[in-house]
Amino acid sequence: MLKGMDLLGFIVRHAEGDEVIRLAAKSGIKGGTVFKGEGTARSGILRKLGMDIIKRDLVLIVAPSAVAKKAMNDVAEKKQLDKKNKGISFRLPLNKVLGVVKEEKTETYEKEQTGMYQAIFVIVDEGESDRVLEAANEAGSQGGTVIHAHGSGGKETKRVFNMEIEPEKDIVLILSRDEITDGITRAINKEMNLEEPNAGILFTTDLSETRGIF
Repeated sequence: MLKGMDLLGFIVRHAEGDEVIRLAAKSGIKGGTVFKGEGTARSGILRKLGMDIIKRDLVLIVAPSAVAKKAMNDVAEKKQLDKKNKGISFRLPLNKVLGVVKEEKTETYEKEQTGMYQAIFVIVDEGESDRVLEAANEAGSQGGTVIHAHGSGGKETKRVFNMEIEPEKDIVLILSRDEITDGITRAINKEMNLEEPNAGILFTTDLSETRGIF
């Protein structure tokens, strides 16, 4: 069980996820996972034309904090994430990690102060992500990323957090400023009735650092 680990995430254009992992490997990252997802355009005109869905790759990497921080900076520079519409990266601290090979040499871990942003995760039935994003946008969100996920595939329905996980779910990831996170979560809860059984799950977490958010 390791401590002093970070979850490093990148949201980039479709088919760029593997390139991100290759770039991160040059900074000491041992590997990562690429998820295929959909982003939402911020342009109201595109939304009206039905062209607001944009394919995205979500890259998730678990690494020691110092390595994750270096990789984030290096990839952000190579991918020009400090320019608009090039992509987004975020980093958040993990309490405990299992299943990751311990590095032979690790730096002393010091807890960082969290940044000005939070990540909002919402798990809902397939097809309900539009309602989540619409409610979030009305509360000040600038968009989000949707990952289509699978629950249990057999006859038996699994229960996670007392919620039945059926074959198809949408996972919505929204990055928001601290001061508007509560308003966004309240708007989503009001729209989706998340306190009702099997309506969905929402949780938030602080981010240590972000790049590419304007």
